[in-house]
Amino acid sequence: MSTITRRQALALGAAATVSACATTQPPLKAAPPAPRGRLLAETAAGLSLVELSTGAVTATYPGAVPGPRWLRLYQTDHDRLRTYDAATGHLLEQRDLAGAPGRRIKAVSGRVVAIGPEPGPRSRTTITLTGAAGNRTLRLEGNIEPEAFSGDGQVMYVLDHLPPEHPDRYRVRMYDLATGRMTPLLTRAKQPVPLSKEEEMRGKGRQAVHDPDLATLYTLYTHQDEHLHTRDLIAGHDLSPGVHAFVHVLSLDQRWAYCLDLPEPFGLGPPLAHAMALDTQARRLYVFDASTGRAVVASTDDLTIKRSALLGRLGDGEAYAVAADGRAYLAAGKRLLSADGESLAPAGAWDLPGQAHGLAWLNGELLAGAGEQVLRLEPRTGARLGAITLPGLREVRHAEPSYG
Repeated sequence: MSTITRRQALALGAAATVSACATTQPPLKAAPPAPRGRLLAETAAGLSLVELSTGAVTATYPGAVPGPRWLRLYQTDHDRLRTYDAATGHLLEQRDLAGAPGRRIKAVSGRVVAIGPEPGPRSRTTITLTGAAGNRTLRLEGNIEPEAFSGDGQVMYVLDHLPPEHPDRYRVRMYDLATGRMTPLLTRAKQPVPLSKEEEMRGKGRQAVHDPDLATLYTLYTHQDEHLHTRDLIAGHDLSPGVHAFVHVLSLDQRWAYCLDLPEPFGLGPPLAHAMALDTQARRLYVFDASTGRAVVASTDDLTIKRSALLGRLGDGEAYAVAADGRAYLAAGKRLLSADGESLAPAGAWDLPGQAHGLAWLNGELLAGAGEQVLRLEPRTGARLGAITLPGLREVRHAEPSYG
């Protein structure tokens, strides 16, 4: 469940909500030079490193996976694991993977990378862990998929697919790397979950976002018909509460999990229409359903929903979200919406020149993927400050300033 791994609806009055906002893209105006910084974007060629001041693609890494805080990029190539500096694109290290049964990067921490097989039915799973101490091979019973690590590197969180040879559901478990034991997670009260009370998820893991400051992983799940949370199972409930979507909150260092239920219509529409954004400074988590225009904001302190609002239905296609500087932004189809970060009051609506392909924030500018362009937008007005052409653009993933 990391961006690292958890992969990823009843519109009422949406048109009235949008009509109060600007509906056309403001024209280009005289703008400051492009900020010095780097953009990481998924293209048809792979994960591309782009210099924003020039628009030049300085490197491309097919199949690369980012590490914590986007400091490193990891890529498997034949029998090697390559590690790159995400700021410069320089190769930092190569590790020999000869003999490893899989070539897919499944989970990354600052200490170790987990490499395993492709998804599919199996009764046993072989995983290779590689890091400063070299390679280590784990042979585990069941259909296991690494998801994340604790900060101290002692615990690997995994998805345990059930039944292993014909999986239709999965549960999140902890694998203690020192003892070689698989155990359930703790409850939010830090009590062990009884083996018979582990919740099993049947829906889709739509998106995961990681809060490195709180060492917490948030994963959005949709289409959870007849799902019961651990707290329901422990309480002896045997009926579904009717929740179709929730955010699975995993405390990586404290080793507990909690499910934040989302109200309808979340989970009823297409999974790709759902998106999530985290504002670490304001300690807020936003969840959107672009197919209905519904949005909610929750506190990451107490894991309760504080506001719900209709922002306006967006077009078809995958939804993307980002939150920064007191506002939240949602893009889907050829539309971009903004809302006040606390009240969720609509704050703007603009047309995009192409299909939405991701959002990012850099130095007070909103970067929006649209078609094969990355637009630099003034976030309060939507005024276009400039654009970079990226052939084969699939998703704007991350942006950071350059120093020096």
